[in-house]
Amino acid sequence: MKKIIVIAKKEFLDIMRDRRTMIRMILIPLLVFPLIMNIVTRVQSSQAEKQAEKELTVGYILNGQSKTSIERMSRMPNYKFVEFKDTTELMSSIVADKTDIGLYYTHTFQADFDSGYQANYVTYYRGADMEDYDRFSTLLDKEDSVLVDNRMKSVGEEYGFIEPTSVREVNLSSLSEIIGKYAGGILPYIFMAFLFMGCMLPAIDLFAGEKERGTLETLLTSPVNRAQILIGKMIVVTSIGLMSATIALIGLFVSLNMLDAGSDLMSAINQILSPKLILTLYLLLVPLAFFFAGVMIPISVYSRSYKEAQSILTPLNIVMVLPAMAGFFPGVELDYTTAFIPIVNVVLATKAIIAGNADMVLIAITFISLILLAALSILIAMRQFGKESMVLR
Repeated sequence: MKKIIVIAKKEFLDIMRDRRTMIRMILIPLLVFPLIMNIVTRVQSSQAEKQAEKELTVGYILNGQSKTSIERMSRMPNYKFVEFKDTTELMSSIVADKTDIGLYYTHTFQADFDSGYQANYVTYYRGADMEDYDRFSTLLDKEDSVLVDNRMKSVGEEYGFIEPTSVREVNLSSLSEIIGKYAGGILPYIFMAFLFMGCMLPAIDLFAGEKERGTLETLLTSPVNRAQILIGKMIVVTSIGLMSATIALIGLFVSLNMLDAGSDLMSAINQILSPKLILTLYLLLVPLAFFFAGVMIPISVYSRSYKEAQSILTPLNIVMVLPAMAGFFPGVELDYTTAFIPIVNVVLATKAIIAGNADMVLIAITFISLILLAALSILIAMRQFGKESMVLR
């Protein structure tokens, strides 16, 4: 064990001396999340404000009908109503992007309304500008409510006459449960993405990099067997990966606090990120980190150079992290089948823990399956590292 610790210390020192690796591992995750979320939030807010303040030009054809509705809707700010003579002119104006929305009243609109029948109108819009149409639809809904209310008053009835029931919705799910259900997959997804990337750089450098620099042969001549060398290096790979994932989580947490400080959402997130959740997540991620290392090391040992190992492992990032997307799929839950699927089980287990409905038997199965998978990957890595033809390739 003492020799393994010496090997691990030596590799830690080598990794820590590499400034580029440290920048990628610490500064990028710590700064990228707050920066990206700040930019995205600002852009979204700016676009929403512009959309709300944009003056929509609504072309209409009365077709001999009353102008009351148009006059009522035109009182709303940021709307401009322009009358057209025929539908051809109106549609051409919309296609040419001179008019945003078109409104055509049928020639029997007023008569049908006064007679108690359903009055019809036609709307014209561009499907490519659904934001404008959705905004105008809310105005039409308000106008329809006014027309319904006027009709009911004309027959001496209240608005509730045509809506005999009223529903009062009571949500029994806590905010934590809702977050766990719909956003709980984000946390393990971020963890695993940065865990993989954090493991990848040292795994390449400690094997393919050392082969390229010619220092691996020197290490093999020391009075330490290959298993101890491999385990020492693997400890470094998994530690750097977990460190990278932790820093990414800190960056995410800081960015959320910057955006929603003091809100109910932030209070719920603070409650969710309890020591128990973090500890459970790490218990699941440690064997997963060894699994990632067990996959990367044989590839790095096989590669002739740092560049070759990087070209193989970089696309593998997508293959490994893609199953984590299962956390975003509705209806996919942790059960006796998904608990045995690597990566997927970590995401679903984390979601269940956040939501507060985790089955401890399934969590235990998930943990045991990850331990067995990590052990298998370590055995494969030892076998590959033990081949002379691979190491001195």
